[in-house]
Amino acid sequence: MVEEKLIKLVQSTFSLFGLVLSRKLSISLAKELLNVGEDERETWLSRIVEKVFAQNLSDPHVTLETLKIAIEECIRPNALKDDETLLNVIDVFHVPKIHYSLSKNKFILENVEPELYAEARYKTVLFKDRFELLWYRTLRHELFTPPKLGERKQDWIELVPIEHLLSESRTGNVYVMGLLTQLVEDQFYLEDTGGSIKVDLREANFQDGLIMEGSIVIANGNFEDGVLRVEKLGFPPPESSNNARVDFGDANTFGGSHHISLKLSEKLKSHEESNKDGMIVFVSEMWLDDEIALRKFKIMLEGYSQYPPIAFVLCGHFLSSSTNMSSPQKLKDGLKELADIIIQYPEIHQTSKFIFIPASDDVGSPKILPRLSLPKNLTRDFTKNIPGAIFATNPCRIQYCTKEIVILREDILTKMCRNTLHFPDQGNIYDHYAKSIVCQSHLTPMDLSLVPIYWKYNHALQIYPTPDLIVAADKYVAYETTYSDCHIINPGFFPRNDHSFKVYVPALNLVEHCAIPKDVDNI
Repeated sequence: MVEEKLIKLVQSTFSLFGLVLSRKLSISLAKELLNVGEDERETWLSRIVEKVFAQNLSDPHVTLETLKIAIEECIRPNALKDDETLLNVIDVFHVPKIHYSLSKNKFILENVEPELYAEARYKTVLFKDRFELLWYRTLRHELFTPPKLGERKQDWIELVPIEHLLSESRTGNVYVMGLLTQLVEDQFYLEDTGGSIKVDLREANFQDGLIMEGSIVIANGNFEDGVLRVEKLGFPPPESSNNARVDFGDANTFGGSHHISLKLSEKLKSHEESNKDGMIVFVSEMWLDDEIALRKFKIMLEGYSQYPPIAFVLCGHFLSSSTNMSSPQKLKDGLKELADIIIQYPEIHQTSKFIFIPASDDVGSPKILPRLSLPKNLTRDFTKNIPGAIFATNPCRIQYCTKEIVILREDILTKMCRNTLHFPDQGNIYDHYAKSIVCQSHLTPMDLSLVPIYWKYNHALQIYPTPDLIVAADKYVAYETTYSDCHIINPGFFPRNDHSFKVYVPALNLVEHCAIPKDVDNI
């Protein structure tokens, strides 16, 4: 029989913290505390209350399920919860939309109803959403934050809305932020949600990055007679991932089925750090109808057979030729051949994940982003034979422990270089590309005629808050760079660039470049 004194101690402790525990649950908890030494019961009780609080209750009444989780957390503090999964491959069609709420004065999350072919108004909303995210993000940057009452601040920059320029007949030196667009052929304008102004870029000093039509930029220059004669043109400043997460608390901004951001999980962090040899392999242009490519991939598996990677991320195109009537059968045959190779390495077969991300010309979907996964009727047999097979969307998001990874298979750098208004004079072009997408918080910050996207799913290509790793699988040569604490990499064109690929080590936040030597073809 449980002493009444212990039951009252349980109830009073919960009441002290504003929680309501029924008598039935109080008796159950008191029985559990009988297994603990009398001098340790209060300490255990305090820990249980802390674990109850950590579950972010919406109601002060503690339920049986909440209490069970709290007790389990105390007994097995290092055990992962059911919702703390090590690896998640996230369908970008189920990524939450982030937008700024004027009433709450902060960024909030919103779920989007699935709809590929949305109403025409969403085309306008797309650019409005892009602009507003960058506008409100920029306004809270130290350089653009106005001085508080009684504060002297000489170094701040005032961003002037275009509506003010038009309505107040303001002239002189101004800073304006807007979408760079051609409303009239061969004549550029800056446009925001309040209007548009003509810009003269002939004397503009272009800052680092790849600025194109469709980019959102900050222009500094002299505004006179309705024209802004631009002197400096650049991107909005980036915002660190940690600062971007302040508005969201522990909410999941990355996507997936979890309500709480796994980036904050101490247990996953501990597991990540303990697996220092864990790695994720990225391969681009994995041609399944090319015997040489398959042979090289077999050599790769041979090398990793003793230490299976966490996952192999294989990006399309998956066929060496353009899509035609025979492509579905070629893809199916290629997947069968790949499965036969994987099965030869039991450790990899049973342990590693194989994540497939299609390219624009692969079988199954139009050339519009986000792109659906490969058709199930072609991948069904492969999935049966390879338990770790996952056929993902393009782009795709991967969460491994606390690391957030975004993969895009698109020849995006080539398109951005071809359409930039000013090709940079100095520096590596991939450094300029990295700055462009991170500052724009978007994987494809360009005109829709260059990279079509589904209007209602613009948010699926946003990269805000900035992830830990962005894989921009491109036909461009392999590279690796870092901008604003984010790794941006390209694995390279596997069949042609010395069969190169990239390896990411999450525990060390390290990227390694690898290639398969020509002298090992006899394996």
